[in-house]
Amino acid sequence: MKASKIASIVYYILITLSAVVLVLFFCVGFGNMESLPSGYYKSPQFTDLLMYWMYALAAICGVCTVVGAVTAKGGKVDSNMPAWGKVLAKVGLWLFLPVLVVTWFLGSKAPLMTGTGLYEDAFWLQATDAIIYTVYVLLVVTALALVASLSGIFKK
Repeated sequence: MKASKIASIVYYILITLSAVVLVLFFCVGFGNMESLPSGYYKSPQFTDLLMYWMYALAAICGVCTVVGAVTAKGGKVDSNMPAWGKVLAKVGLWLFLPVLVVTWFLGSKAPLMTGTGLYEDAFWLQATDAIIYTVYVLLVVTALALVASLSGIFKK
C-alpha cells in the first residue's frame, strides 16, 4: 500500500474521530453540565474527552513533524529546488527556537484563577504563554507562506 493511501486513510480516521468528539461535546455535553468540586463552575459533560483528544492530536502532530523532518530525503532538501527555496524550506525549523525564546520573555507569571482555585506556578504559567504565543506566530508565518506560494511569487 502506498504511503499516500495510508496517510489518506489515517487522515479520514482522525477527521471522523474529531467529528464524533465534537458532536459529543456540543450536542450531548451542554445538556448535561457537571459541577466541579468547588461548586462554582460548571462544565459540559465531555470536556475531559475533548481536552484529551486535543492533547492526542497535538502529540500526533509533534511526532509526525519530527519524524518527517528527520526522515525526509535524509534531512536534505530537494536538489531540483532553487537556492532561495532551499533556504525557505529550512526557515520554519530555524524560526521556532528564537520565537520560543522571545515569547518566553513575553509570557506572564501572574497567578490564574482556575476551576479548582488559584494556580500560582510561575514557570508553567510562563511556559504555557510562550507555547501559545509561538503557535500563534508560526501560524501567521505559515498562512503568509501559503498565500505567497499560492500567488505564484515563488515560481521558477
